[in-house]
Amino acid sequence: MSEQHIYLIAQLFGFFSFAIGLFAFYQKKDTKLKLWMAGLCLVNTLHFLLLNSFSSAFCATVSMIRNLITIKVRSRLVMMVFMLFSIAGFFSIQRPSEALGVMGMCVGTYSLFMLDGIKLRLGLLTGSLLWLGNNLALGSIGGSLLEACSATMNTLTLYRLYRDKNTALRLG
Repeated sequence: MSEQHIYLIAQLFGFFSFAIGLFAFYQKKDTKLKLWMAGLCLVNTLHFLLLNSFSSAFCATVSMIRNLITIKVRSRLVMMVFMLFSIAGFFSIQRPSEALGVMGMCVGTYSLFMLDGIKLRLGLLTGSLLWLGNNLALGSIGGSLLEACSATMNTLTLYRLYRDKNTALRLG
């Protein structure tokens, strides 16, 4: 298969992850968010492998497993294990910009294990912005759109959560 075909297939995976990401970050329930994010990470692993970004593919794979585990486990010890995997991502960096993806994974790991609700979304927003820089540098069209829209959707969901919280306080 030619490099052009591989590139086009990679971009198709990127657009597929973009669609999954839009749906994921619209979720108000943390569990649904984490499940959809795990699916997104699976697709991103394939996307990054096809773009020859092994560091980003490694981070996406670890993130997928992490997202599934954080549905049931909120442990500092388990978080530290995933932080070690996150830090190990620095050893697979091929381009300086890939450090942004690894940092995004570290922020996401802390956020998913230790935060919930509004604080969780703020952490994920920070991670999205870091991944956006990585994806722009890699030339990932779908991945860049994903992170830009994820940041936007996350901001809208933050507003919805904040509004719901204020409404409950006024009514309660």
